[in-house]
Amino acid sequence: MLQAGGKRVGSAACWLAPPLLCLALYWYGLKTWFLHDDFAWLHLRFEVHSWADLWYALFAPAAHGTFRPLSERAFFLVLGTLFGVNPLPFRICVFLTQFANLALVSSIARRLSGSRVAGFWAPLFWVANSNLGMVMAWTSAYMQVLCGFFLLLSFHFLLRYLETGRRRYYLVQWIPFLAGFLAMETNAVYPALAAVYALLCARKHFRSTLPLFIPSIVFVVLDLIFAPKQTSGTYAMHFDWAIPGTFLTYWRWSLEPRNLHVLTGFPEWVGPAGVWLFSIALAGVTVWAARRKQWLPLAFLTWFAILLLPVLPLRDHISPYYLTLPTIGLAMLSGCALASAWRGASGWRVAGALVAAAYFAISLPGARQNVRWWYERSRKVESMVRGVVRARELHPGKAILLTGVTEELFGGGILDSAFSAVGVSQVYLAPELESALHQGPETGNLSQYFLPPELVAVALEQGQLVVYRAGGPRLRNVTGAYKALVKLPPESSAPRRVEVASPLTAHLLGRTWYPIEGGFRWMPKTATVRLGGPRSAGERLYVSGYCAASLLAAGPLEMLVSVEGERYPAVRISKGDRAFEFDFSLPSKLIGRDSVEVEIQVSRTFIPPGEGRELGLAFRGFEIR
Repeated sequence: MLQAGGKRVGSAACWLAPPLLCLALYWYGLKTWFLHDDFAWLHLRFEVHSWADLWYALFAPAAHGTFRPLSERAFFLVLGTLFGVNPLPFRICVFLTQFANLALVSSIARRLSGSRVAGFWAPLFWVANSNLGMVMAWTSAYMQVLCGFFLLLSFHFLLRYLETGRRRYYLVQWIPFLAGFLAMETNAVYPALAAVYALLCARKHFRSTLPLFIPSIVFVVLDLIFAPKQTSGTYAMHFDWAIPGTFLTYWRWSLEPRNLHVLTGFPEWVGPAGVWLFSIALAGVTVWAARRKQWLPLAFLTWFAILLLPVLPLRDHISPYYLTLPTIGLAMLSGCALASAWRGASGWRVAGALVAAAYFAISLPGARQNVRWWYERSRKVESMVRGVVRARELHPGKAILLTGVTEELFGGGILDSAFSAVGVSQVYLAPELESALHQGPETGNLSQYFLPPELVAVALEQGQLVVYRAGGPRLRNVTGAYKALVKLPPESSAPRRVEVASPLTAHLLGRTWYPIEGGFRWMPKTATVRLGGPRSAGERLYVSGYCAASLLAAGPLEMLVSVEGERYPAVRISKGDRAFEFDFSLPSKLIGRDSVEVEIQVSRTFIPPGEGRELGLAFRGFEIR
């Protein structure tokens, strides 16, 4: 209970109120299913068959340059192996970690300000921020929560060292600090957080924060060397004049829930008015304190900027969940400001209470509706994925064609291989959907998700394919109705994309191919495949597959490709290219051909121990586009 005069908050309320509000506000987050990147990480459990595979799964940098062994790889690998696609254990882990974060925010705010009022309100301001809705609903965003835990725990031990002078707290601080590098790259800014606080509020200890910069500098250098960085696309970093505008966007989002009018029905002016009100209040408190040589509010405001700094160059990927950590600084500043107002005259108390009430009135409904939006979207994806699992049980050995798929279902699950994550292969989208779905840099080559029309009719005629309509509470079998609308193509035609590991394409492969193994087919020294010819000038032949380490032990391997007898210069596959994709130009004389024959030949083969097969390369697919 909050008491004027003594300004005490009951200890139980201090610790219980934030997690209770978190539960009440983000309850739908506990029931949310998987979405987006979740499926890519869930698939990891199918890729680990040896210690070498485990090492690669945990520590290989992601395609967009991130390195997060704990918060993404180990998190999904361990819980996915134990619980499969049951989301509840994942969600419980997220919530428990966030409860620990709220306790740390409360403790830090109370210690820094010397006020239990600040310790009570700071975590409430943070948990009410609507930008946490995405983190509390999307499992792949766990790295934000876990990184926050390591940052806050490190700073907690630093404070204990500053309070007591006991060196063991300074040394223990390094444990969560170093572990944080395995959670998210933002952990590298912790030394700046510690140094800014020490410089402004505990200057005699500033030098003790300088050694912390050494691991961060080493991490950044190694990350630049070994983690691939995108030079174009969504995750490309731009160090230009767009950064100030990006910062202002994030500042506005930190104080105004996105889509507030749409989600809550509030008048459109409420959000912008709130931004101005809260900005003036926070700036006013900071300036008022600075004039009195009280630098703690400035330190909190600086924390916001420091924690935002790593994502400011991502001008093409501005996301609300990047505000999860920066808003900690604003929340502690708000808690301290409210505590100061409560200690002042009655006018200041009323002003502080009104500003806080306005913040919660705007933020709480926005956060609640945000997490519910994620929940409802995930349940639609779950209905589709579980329907496909059931369809596979009913039709073992048959490919599945989906129609009725919306942008929401495609982007929420199919784009990130949701069916592969639940162990179901040979699932395709109906060809007529390709023109209806948005294609951009984030979607890549859309054709890989669709079954070419030349294969649909043949597969239906031969009973190799069933068709289901998605988009409702459950999938509906529409094979008969769909088959009646499809016409068989001429026998001479062939699809422009051939997945060699699909039974539906077996009639397009030469006789030398070996049977399907997982997502590949092995070839011996030579093999052929038939594809539909190019439709226009500039189209190319794309070839993707995998080269076994045994083949590369003797040095680079040469692969020769020819199209309709026209041979291309050999391409070399080295140890760094075990998973490969090559592309080749096509002569204009092939434009308009119903089919062309592609031949592949390798310079050497190997025979695996215990086998009599002579193996060359393992291929995924061939495509002309």
